[in-house]
Amino acid sequence: MIKSITTFSLILMGVCSYGQTINNIDAKTKQKIDSTYNSLLEKKKVVGTSIALVKDGEIIYATGYGFQDKANNIKADENTIYRIGSCTKSFTAMSIMQLQAKQKLDINNAIQDYLTALKIDSRFTDDNAIKIKDILTHSSGLPSDILNGFFCDTPPNIDWLIEQLNNCTMSAPAGYQHSYSNAGYALLGRLIEITSNKTYEDYVNQNIFKPIGMNSSFVFNVGDHSTHLSKGYMDGKEYAEPLIRDYSAGLIHSSAVDMAKYLNMYLANGKANGNTILNESSITEMQKDALGNLVLTTSKSWGYGLYANDIKIKSETDTLNARYVGHGGDTWAFHADFQFIPELNIGAVILTNSNTGGRIADAKYLIELYLSSTENKTIEDAKINKANPNYSESTCSKEDIKGFYHFGGMNMNVTNPEKIKIEGPLNVHIKPTEIENVYQGKIKLLGFIPIKIKHQQFKFVNYANETYFKVIYTKSKNEDYVAKKAVK
Repeated sequence: MIKSITTFSLILMGVCSYGQTINNIDAKTKQKIDSTYNSLLEKKKVVGTSIALVKDGEIIYATGYGFQDKANNIKADENTIYRIGSCTKSFTAMSIMQLQAKQKLDINNAIQDYLTALKIDSRFTDDNAIKIKDILTHSSGLPSDILNGFFCDTPPNIDWLIEQLNNCTMSAPAGYQHSYSNAGYALLGRLIEITSNKTYEDYVNQNIFKPIGMNSSFVFNVGDHSTHLSKGYMDGKEYAEPLIRDYSAGLIHSSAVDMAKYLNMYLANGKANGNTILNESSITEMQKDALGNLVLTTSKSWGYGLYANDIKIKSETDTLNARYVGHGGDTWAFHADFQFIPELNIGAVILTNSNTGGRIADAKYLIELYLSSTENKTIEDAKINKANPNYSESTCSKEDIKGFYHFGGMNMNVTNPEKIKIEGPLNVHIKPTEIENVYQGKIKLLGFIPIKIKHQQFKFVNYANETYFKVIYTKSKNEDYVAKKAVK
C-alpha cells in the first residue's frame, strides 16, 4: 500500500486518563511522551493504545492511553492485551531457528522435504525447491496470500491452505524479488508443528512465552486473560474481529509489558530470565540482511522474521552507524510495531486497538521522542543502495508503460501514461512531473479532496526485460520495485 509519510505534530492538548505502573524516566520526558500520545489519540481517532520503552535491559516506561473497553470505561494500560498481527512472524522465525539449533530441521532445505503434501507447481525453469530460508525472508516466490478464508470466525486448518496452494503456481522464481507472503509463514507454522510434534500455540508458549516470562501472551487460548483483552474498534465503534487462518503469520496476542520483555531478549542476544531462548549466532543471523542477491534489488533489509533499516545517530560530538530492527503488524482493527537499536541497547513497542491505529503505531517515533528529550540525539535514515551488476535499468517509452499492474491489493490499468489512476483502498492519481519519467501522486480524499503524497515519487523502468513500477523515497533517495506489468 502506498502511504503518505508525514511527521507527527506535537500538539499538547488536554491529558486523558491513563494507567501506568512502570516509570523510570524523568518527569519532563514522561510529560512529553504522555502529552504527545494523548494528543495523537484524539487527533487520529484511536480508542486505545499501550506503549513500552526498554533500555539497558530494563523496562524504563510502560503505560496506556485511552480505553481497552470504551463501553465499560476500562482504561488501557501497560498490561492490556492486543492482537499484534504480523509481529507474530518474528516469533515464528525464532521458533524455526530454535528447531534448527535442535537439528529438527535445516533452513537450507526445501520445505517440501517436510511438508510432503505441498505440491505447488512452478512456471519457471528452476527446480522449485522452496527453501525454508527464502520463506523466512519473503523471497521464495510463493504467492502472497490465499484470501478466501483468511479472516473468518472458524478458519480452515493449514492443510486446507496447502490444498489451495497446490491449485496455484509459484509467483516468481526463488531469489527473484522480495514479496511479502502470509501464506509462506502459514507453511512455516505447519513446519513447526510437524518437526516439534506440538501445536504451534503449545510450541511458542513452551519455548518462547514461558521462558521469557511473557505471561499475558497467547495465540488462540484466551484462558484467564479476558479481563485484560482489548476490544477492537472500527471508526470508533466496537468490532469483533474474526480469527486469522494463517495464525503463525498474524494471530499472537500480547501486552506492552510482555513485548518489552521480548525486546530485551533480543538486546541480550537471546537470553532472558537466566534462560537461553536462542543462541547468539542465530539471533545475529535473524537480524542480518539476506536480500543482497535478489534479481530485483531493493533498499529494504530483511533477515529472518525481522526487517532492519540502516540509520545514522548524530550527537553533538559523534555520528554512529546503527540499525532499527523489528517488525510491524496490521489487522483490520489492531496495529502494532516493535523496534530496537542494538547499538544503543534501546527499544520500544506500541500496540493499538483501532482501524486508525496504523497512523500512530510507529515504535521508531517513540524511540526518537525519548532520545530527543533525554539524550540530545537525532536519527536519520541512511541511504541503502543495492545494485545488481547483472542487470541495468532503462527508461520506458509511453507505449511500454501501458498495461495492467497489481500490488498491495491495488490495481493500476494504464491506458494513458499522462493520467494514471490506482484503484484500491485509497483513491490515488499520479501524473508526470517536469522531471523525465518521474511521477507525483495525490490521494483523492472522499473522491475529490486532493492530498499530495509526501516524500514519495514514482517511475516506470525496463529491467531484466520486464516493465516495472517503482517508488522513489525522496528523503532517503532509495527506490523499490512495487509491481511488474502483467503479461497475459
